[in-house]
Amino acid sequence: MSLEQIKNQSPVIVVIILATILIIGAIQVGPRSMDFDPDVCFPNINPSHPNCDNFMPGENKMGKQMEKFGDKPKGIIAVNGEGIASDKPNIISIRVDIRGESKSAEEATKIAANNFDRLVDSLSKEGIRKENIVSNNFDLGPVYNYQREGPPEIVGYRVIHSVTVTKQTNPDDIGKQAGEIIDAITKAGINDVSMVQFLLDEEKMNELKNIALENAVENAKEKAGTLAKASDVKLGEIVAVAENAQYSVAEPRFARIEMADAMMSTELVAGNYDVTASVQVKFRII
Repeated sequence: MSLEQIKNQSPVIVVIILATILIIGAIQVGPRSMDFDPDVCFPNINPSHPNCDNFMPGENKMGKQMEKFGDKPKGIIAVNGEGIASDKPNIISIRVDIRGESKSAEEATKIAANNFDRLVDSLSKEGIRKENIVSNNFDLGPVYNYQREGPPEIVGYRVIHSVTVTKQTNPDDIGKQAGEIIDAITKAGINDVSMVQFLLDEEKMNELKNIALENAVENAKEKAGTLAKASDVKLGEIVAVAENAQYSVAEPRFARIEMADAMMSTELVAGNYDVTASVQVKFRII
């Protein structure tokens, strides 16, 4: 029946005809059965399928199971890897206490200032500029004489001016350079050296961290390979790498120090600067 013929019918007949057309169309379209691969898990359709047990939390389950070609993922292996990188230090850091003592606070301060000036002059001969001599602490206080009876008596004043002397130098010559700096300090009349450190500059430190990270990843690969072999599974690609927030740094200490005398200079022997990094790496099992 054409559209023009339908229009010429009564309204009741038109309604009946249209309803009949809709019913016939619905029956023809009807629900179609989808052709599913029996070896593939579809969580929303066949969640009891055995392959659904291989899903990993947080991943696109449907997408992973529809990989019909190649190896299918079976889980992950997670391992921690550690790496160490070592290098010779190239910065000398020495802490020195400059003292001044007198009956008056003003005079004690002047004595300490004069000692500081002598230190700066002596170190300049070793190529150390004044800006590389940094003040850490300045303490001025009374000196007491404690008696058996009565309160303690103030007999003078003492100044302790703590400074740090730094110098960047050739790593192969760092022990000798440190000894020469200590000799220059003692020649200035200062004999209170409280700390000697061998450090790395920022650029060198970053290089060591990167090398340590690379070594840590290689270590993780070796561990994962051993676990995969022992478990009789095949190791796939890396799916996640997490860097631990902290680095372990082992600063070298000098092995010996021989104070200068009339015939020989002070000698220090420095060790290597070690940086340890750790990572967590996850590998796919295929």
